[in-house]
Amino acid sequence: MDQKRQSKKWIARVTVLGILLVLGIFLSGRAQDLPEDPYERGLALLRQFKYGEAKASFDQVLRQHPKHLNAFYQRGRALVALGQYDTALADFDRAIQLNAEFAPAYIGRAMVAIGRKDYTAAMQHLAKAQSIEPGNPEAFYQKGVVFGYQNNINEAINSFKRCLEIKPDHAYAHYQVGLAYNQIRRIDLAIEHLDKFLYLAPAAPEAEQVRRLLSSLR
Repeated sequence: MDQKRQSKKWIARVTVLGILLVLGIFLSGRAQDLPEDPYERGLALLRQFKYGEAKASFDQVLRQHPKHLNAFYQRGRALVALGQYDTALADFDRAIQLNAEFAPAYIGRAMVAIGRKDYTAAMQHLAKAQSIEPGNPEAFYQKGVVFGYQNNINEAINSFKRCLEIKPDHAYAHYQVGLAYNQIRRIDLAIEHLDKFLYLAPAAPEAEQVRRLLSSLR
């Protein structure tokens, strides 16, 4: 795939997978490395892209702690990755029922809306999340995703940059902003951010594609 065509692919590559994997350096994937605590194990499994297993871990948490807000949110994220939007939305809604000021649940609602291509609703949910927690980096990331789908590249870049100001190790913000910079032919910045993505997420599904793109840009 030539460089021009590759640069135009960046919006399509904003997948649910990319929306979800924002938790830092990925684990090795070996079963013996998984934490014993079911909540922490679920987070580790999300970082390994094992969404069904992650959901099972959060199921266990919620059986023991039926009002665990973060477990509802994280299970919802796993369900979004699995394409089970209705069930994911039920988890996010349940978290809001338990605490209407729990900002991540509104971000979760936005993820579902993005998956359903309802970008107006997604922005509404993100606005609510930011009214509660203005500095939440994931809210800025998701706004960048929406702007990307709307082909508003400059606003997407601004949102991803704001995310990175708050959370410099947000791997997928580096990925998305790198692709966006490539699209507007800021090759120096594209290389910088894509290199950072590979450093933070060397085992990501997009890693090989990014390596090929970097090879063509250099």
